[in-house]
Amino acid sequence: MKQTQVAIIGAGLAGLSAAKEFEKHNIDYLLIEKEDIVGGKQKTSLINGYQCDHGFQILLTAYPEVIKQLNIKALNPYYFKNGAKVWNQTSFKTITDPFQNPFYLPFLLYHPILSWNDCWNLFKLKLSLKNQSSADIFASKNITTATLFETLEFSKNCQDYFLKPFFRGVFLDDELTTSARLCLFYWKCFLEGTALIPHDGITAIPHQLANQLNSKNIIKNTAITNINKTLISTHTDTRIKADFICCATDYKTAATLYNLPDKTYQSVTNYYYETDTPPLNNSYLHLDGSAGPINNFHNVTAINKHSSPKGKYLFSVTSIPSKQTSEHYEKNILNQLKLYFGNQIDTWNLVTQFHIPQALPHQSISHSVLNTHFNTQNTYFCGDWTIQGSIQGALYSGRKTARQIIDRIQTS
Repeated sequence: MKQTQVAIIGAGLAGLSAAKEFEKHNIDYLLIEKEDIVGGKQKTSLINGYQCDHGFQILLTAYPEVIKQLNIKALNPYYFKNGAKVWNQTSFKTITDPFQNPFYLPFLLYHPILSWNDCWNLFKLKLSLKNQSSADIFASKNITTATLFETLEFSKNCQDYFLKPFFRGVFLDDELTTSARLCLFYWKCFLEGTALIPHDGITAIPHQLANQLNSKNIIKNTAITNINKTLISTHTDTRIKADFICCATDYKTAATLYNLPDKTYQSVTNYYYETDTPPLNNSYLHLDGSAGPINNFHNVTAINKHSSPKGKYLFSVTSIPSKQTSEHYEKNILNQLKLYFGNQIDTWNLVTQFHIPQALPHQSISHSVLNTHFNTQNTYFCGDWTIQGSIQGALYSGRKTARQIIDRIQTS
């Protein structure tokens, strides 16, 4: 039997963040992971030379925990352009922040999507968010994101073509019932930072954290079969006795291990296509708020040239759940792409697709403090589901939960 002060279950971002905190404070721990790699939902697969993240994955540089815990420069980042290209039923139109791109300012005079009132409202919100702390935002009234857009008096075009598809892509929530607190928090992060893709894909983030840990403390390829208080049994018949357990799994796994109630999740399907001749070669995110199956897409190679073989281009296409209704679904994706780019889509080839049934927790209510409802005397839970479904939430929950356990150890 192995013994340790803390057994961490799950080597996703939350578990890695917790392990990093324990190591920093010389706390004895074991990090147990059922897969052969660390990272949890932050996965990247290399398929025939194409670097494909599992789902639409970006990292925001303004996340407070990213600033605290990650070395952005060491990720060798590639950045999206500020703003987005939005489909208005006939073509893609650019929306970007004129304060970051003054060249764009004259185009606002006759913008086909944004009215002058929209521009004024966006500017007022930018100033308001600049002067609000995260605590201020999460202390605000809890309404839905859809209600927020109406309250801020954005035009129908601005909402339908830009705001709604943008935040549907963030929350994977077609009806935008997600808390407006979370919407405003992310909005502030987008205004203050930049969205990026690491050189080696999203998997580079957990690998950076894991490389700061003692590899002897990480046990991979080990599934947990039973937990009796703080005695852990695994499928390899290994038994681990811990003083404390830090459960850092996804909610479904935690619910199975600890008999927790059901929880609603948002799903997503992500398609990757290869082509020799890209119809566009920019690093914008492209949004479609129509009734079609595509919510957003981007040219991965235009952002990170190392994501595809030389002379080839990789496109990532994202569809959210309510649009996944046809048994011939991928054909509908191609038809929508043809609407944008014509028959050259016939030369595109599907590289792979990922369906992620539990991509994000449903977040109709959002707070700035951890949900500790399921914690017991010697078992603590962390993960994005305990606070907010994001890289920020996972990193924060792991670090804060580790601190709670460390405080218990140091005062006992």
